[in-house]
Amino acid sequence: MNTVIIKTQAEYDKLPKSFPEDTTVEIRALADVWIRVNSVPSNGCVVASGSSHVEAWGSSHVVAWGSSHVVAWGSSHVEAWGSSHVVAWGSSHVEAWGSSHVEASGSSHVVARGSSHVEASGSSHVEAWGQVSVHLQSDYATVVLFMFAVCFAVATGKIVKKSRTATIVKLKQPRGTDGWLTAQAIKPKKSLVLFKKVSKDFYTQEDNSHKTHWPIGGRVTHPAWNPKGGECGEGKFHACSRPYFCDEFRNDAGDRYIAVRINKSDLYAWPNAEYPHKVAFRKGTVLYECDRYGNKLLEAKPKEEGR
Repeated sequence: MNTVIIKTQAEYDKLPKSFPEDTTVEIRALADVWIRVNSVPSNGCVVASGSSHVEAWGSSHVVAWGSSHVVAWGSSHVEAWGSSHVVAWGSSHVEAWGSSHVEASGSSHVVARGSSHVEASGSSHVEAWGQVSVHLQSDYATVVLFMFAVCFAVATGKIVKKSRTATIVKLKQPRGTDGWLTAQAIKPKKSLVLFKKVSKDFYTQEDNSHKTHWPIGGRVTHPAWNPKGGECGEGKFHACSRPYFCDEFRNDAGDRYIAVRINKSDLYAWPNAEYPHKVAFRKGTVLYECDRYGNKLLEAKPKEEGR
């Protein structure tokens, strides 16, 4: 079997539609470079190795090795091995092996084996084998436990035991803002740093009447604060406990992550939230641009309006 090494998006985009014989396309991108896989050439297999970051779209098939990070969208299929990290959205399918970590959202399907770890939210379906641990975080998700698998049930989703040696641990979800912060591994205090994803020009809702500018150093206040109407929609700004959780809510070309300082008194956490990593807030100050793991980037200078 032949092997083709890919390090950039341009190199991947130049691949042929078909290889004459079985070929492994190995992605070895730098840690800060994302490779988007929309399709896989015929007779080809895409493998993400090292610390590569890959987005799998459509019906593409990707195998994740080492400490690679893959985000699966649409009906894509991902196999996760080693200590790789996979985020599954839409109706994607993930098979997790070794000590890999999977975050399952939407209606995605995960089969986890070995000592892998899965976080199940949305209406995802998880089958856990071996010594797998699952965190059930949605009332709509389904977890099926085999062998010695363990499910930590934060929400009231469906859990099915297929083995006497499987274990269900029912956790009492802490309530209110302090409960949300504790559940997100954030120490409750008067002032906190949370995260948003914005456009390349530091806007959200840029295509409608709720367009909001988030310049570095700027202070933004919601004009019609009413967070209790629901998790989505009007009446609040939204933030996430980690930048990469924002990927569920927008993923446009050129998007940026920003860190926002928010007073705890300006937060609102919904009870029995469908999106457990998201919180509402009334106002905050934009501190800096960061990468998807929260690391501060060099100071950004967003465009001024009208230029």
